[in-house]
Amino acid sequence: MTRLPLPLHCYDDAGRIVPPRSLWWMLVFLAKSWLIFIGSVTIRGKESEILAFWYPQKADLYLALALGLPALIAMLLCSNRERLWQRNLNKWVYIVFACLVLASIGQLTHYVLRLVNTQFVYDHATAMGLIGTLLVVGYTLRSRHLRLMYRDWKA
Repeated sequence: MTRLPLPLHCYDDAGRIVPPRSLWWMLVFLAKSWLIFIGSVTIRGKESEILAFWYPQKADLYLALALGLPALIAMLLCSNRERLWQRNLNKWVYIVFACLVLASIGQLTHYVLRLVNTQFVYDHATAMGLIGTLLVVGYTLRSRHLRLMYRDWKA
């Protein structure tokens, strides 16, 4: 009798490994600029004030939206995985993990460049973003669940 590498609740009805909740939280964190943008658009009359609070310069907003786009794509692909498997499309798995790595590296680079541009003056938003992104990278590299899921999804 073979033993499952993960607990039973980590599998769906078809026997495939489901994404851990931490993956969803990581993708939400990496796509936080899109959440801020959508949240500001839904509040009538205060759009520009909310965006100016989070992104004082418009270039920062556009850069943050561009850096959050890979995480948004990975979320969409993961949430539609059953439909993609039913259509025998399997190459999307490579795109999901490439998007996760691309979003993480892009955000790390963005925060490091922000630190360099401010001459390493402490800022809470930059520090929390940098720490959060480093946690995402660390979890992505060390997670057994993600490795097994990736291996299972490729098959």
